[in-house]
Amino acid sequence: MNYSAYLSDGMVSGGKASAYKNRIVKNIEVIGQRKLVIIGGGADYDLLMKTVDALRKKGVRVPEVAFRVCTNENDVDPEKDIRFIDELRGKSAAFYALILQPYTAVEQKIAAMSGVVGISGETAQALEQQYGYTKRDYCEMNDPDGSGFKGSLGSSKAEKGVAADAKKSAAAAAATSAQLSSYASKMNGQRCFIIGAKSAKLDVLNTLFNERTFAANEICEFFARTPQRPGWYLLTSPDYYLGNGKYIEGMECFVNGNVTVFEDKFKKKPTYISHLSGGIVDGLPSFSDVLSRWDTARLMPLYEMTQLALFMGFSEIYYYGFDGLFRSEYDKFGVGRKVEGAADFPEKAKALLGRVKTYADGRGIKLYSMCDTAGFSCFEQKKFEDIDFSTSAVFGKLD
Repeated sequence: MNYSAYLSDGMVSGGKASAYKNRIVKNIEVIGQRKLVIIGGGADYDLLMKTVDALRKKGVRVPEVAFRVCTNENDVDPEKDIRFIDELRGKSAAFYALILQPYTAVEQKIAAMSGVVGISGETAQALEQQYGYTKRDYCEMNDPDGSGFKGSLGSSKAEKGVAADAKKSAAAAAATSAQLSSYASKMNGQRCFIIGAKSAKLDVLNTLFNERTFAANEICEFFARTPQRPGWYLLTSPDYYLGNGKYIEGMECFVNGNVTVFEDKFKKKPTYISHLSGGIVDGLPSFSDVLSRWDTARLMPLYEMTQLALFMGFSEIYYYGFDGLFRSEYDKFGVGRKVEGAADFPEKAKALLGRVKTYADGRGIKLYSMCDTAGFSCFEQKKFEDIDFSTSAVFGKLD
């Protein structure tokens, strides 16, 4: 999935440029002698800086921008003067904050699907509850109320774009629905391994690939170093298809319905998944809901593979290689801090896995984590060396 086009400057610049200008002018007296700090980045940041320059050229005394602020400690960049939000603690008398993060429901959803972490409202709460700010010390720049935000991501154009993707995805899935149905309960009573590439090691992968395995997207990075392949491959973004087609087209594949591939080159026609739908398995949170929040959207490929494994009827499901899925540990405000070792998952991500665990328990299915992160704490922990691979078909995936 790749929704960065909906966050592009071309779609949002018209209404936002006017809104940013009005907000700055309106708040100049409140800002007073304080310098500005900008929380956020991307196209919105570039647009804001253009707006500031335009106002100054017209003689408006816009306060100086001191530095940018990020809400993820791993994004600190001294060369670009991007500092961590902790530097604002107790500094409301010196710095007025302009929050440029997603605000409207549609904007938040598109941002989450594009991999953007954090939302405006959560950062505003963090400023008030953790850093000593009041509502007179910051402005949520993407709040559409009263700002004439005609070109915001909350516009009908963006909504129609997401709806069109959902329709395309559903149509592709409908075309291969019979193929998907053929997998139902096909693996009853067997075990499988759901593999991530974030912390995977080649020697472990070579063993696991002799089992029944699911893997997705960037696992292709290992294929030049091993002839082993996962039993089922999931493609959720066109970015991973480019340059890896020769690998992907030879595998048994599931593909998100918004991704275009060359079907005629595939060894077996790919099965499409409607990734903006309710999902594959009844009784679990919908795919569209998982994609709509930054703290669960990153689990989406893992979640799709999990639903496929449950749909196929596996009685034991193991997770490996997902340490590093979240680079930081996030609090309830979306502020992420560096940690030693494997970062924990956000609370909503762990709650989603808890729902999966409850579903599995009710059907006698065992879920095991081979990862170090506490994100899988609701699953039973298993170490690689404690798993019996003596019955694995060595090199069984090779043709």
